[in-house]
Amino acid sequence: MKKRGIGGISSLLVSTPGLIAFFCFTVIAAVLHQALVAGFCLFVFLICGLSRLWGFFSISKVSVSINAQFSHLLIGESANVRFSIQNKKLLPLIWLELLLPMPLKSCIMPDGGFDETAISVREEDHWGENRALHKCFSFIMGKDCLEWGSLWIARRRGIYHLDMLVLRSGDGFGLTQAQTVTTPAETPIFVVYPKIRQVDITHFLSMQWDSSGGKRGFMDDLTVMRGTRRYETGDPWKRINWRMAARGQELNINLYETITPKAVHFIIDGESFCLPSGDESEFEDALSLLASLFLRLSDAQVLCGLSLPRSKHLQQTDIVATEDPSELLAALAGYDLLAEYDEKEFLETRSIVFRPSSFDRQALARASQSTGRLYYIARDAGGLCSKGLPQEIDITKLILLTYCEASDDDAYVLGAKIIPLCSFGR
Repeated sequence: MKKRGIGGISSLLVSTPGLIAFFCFTVIAAVLHQALVAGFCLFVFLICGLSRLWGFFSISKVSVSINAQFSHLLIGESANVRFSIQNKKLLPLIWLELLLPMPLKSCIMPDGGFDETAISVREEDHWGENRALHKCFSFIMGKDCLEWGSLWIARRRGIYHLDMLVLRSGDGFGLTQAQTVTTPAETPIFVVYPKIRQVDITHFLSMQWDSSGGKRGFMDDLTVMRGTRRYETGDPWKRINWRMAARGQELNINLYETITPKAVHFIIDGESFCLPSGDESEFEDALSLLASLFLRLSDAQVLCGLSLPRSKHLQQTDIVATEDPSELLAALAGYDLLAEYDEKEFLETRSIVFRPSSFDRQALARASQSTGRLYYIARDAGGLCSKGLPQEIDITKLILLTYCEASDDDAYVLGAKIIPLCSFGR
């Protein structure tokens, strides 16, 4: 349990000022020999005091456990969620309310059984616009356990953490409401992936380097030397550092940076999709295409890496080339645009001002240096021409994927090949 206290919708009669007031009225009436008034005030004082104590202790020793059948879902899929509420004390619960945080942007919602309500706890930042999912129960006996199941349906891309909930209960008079903010023993995390669609990966396969025999798909980048070691019998002569040998030093072998030919790295410039209308349909479509490419490329045994800039809820994400696409899809599910478009600026200029994403460039370089090809995803190539690309990106391995059509002049200015992202969709 994190916190237990009297709820915000309790009667004023059971508040501390209310109890003090009736106690004072009782004493004053007794001093003035007003027996009827004193008796009435004392009765109200005792009822309200009993109600406050009953309500405050009613919510103690009540625990909730949540068990989800599935945690990673595609849009349209459903998950069975089992709830269990246990009253561990002898005192029965006359009534009980369970409140769950509202999923951000309603990425996953229960199919009945819950309604929406406003909340009155101080942890509003965790509850999504001060709203919560609400369910009521009546009369749970002492030492009793209430279990039920609920079907939740994935509606849109997002991540839902069921890491905090509120329990409300009170007395049988209906005067006191007590509430506690608690965390389940097991915290379910629902990850709703972007919409998956049919895509064409022919371009990516044709761009991969054929692996040489005996190298198992890995090659050395002869332009980047990471060190030397002593020569051993069987080492190829072409790797010998002849410059050191010419100085009379012992024979050493050059060690080069290893790259993965059948690996690609995607960099998403999310802020370039921020529009004055707040419409994120283009951004969602781009993420849907990218998620679909991850799955298809993984089936084709092409390793994929991903870099996402800092967003509203997460720091910059850099995932090196991996065989498991679920990590990449989860990163896409949790990414939200950071920028908030300035409507006043748009009205003054009557044009969309490109807002480049802010990357930790060193982390970006480390994540992308061991891949065969880099793909930089942005909404518009014209914006990239004015703001530029991160300097640490190797332009020789770069291909730009733009959501909007780009001109030949844009490709010339940027010095990179540009392919429409939508051309991979079917």
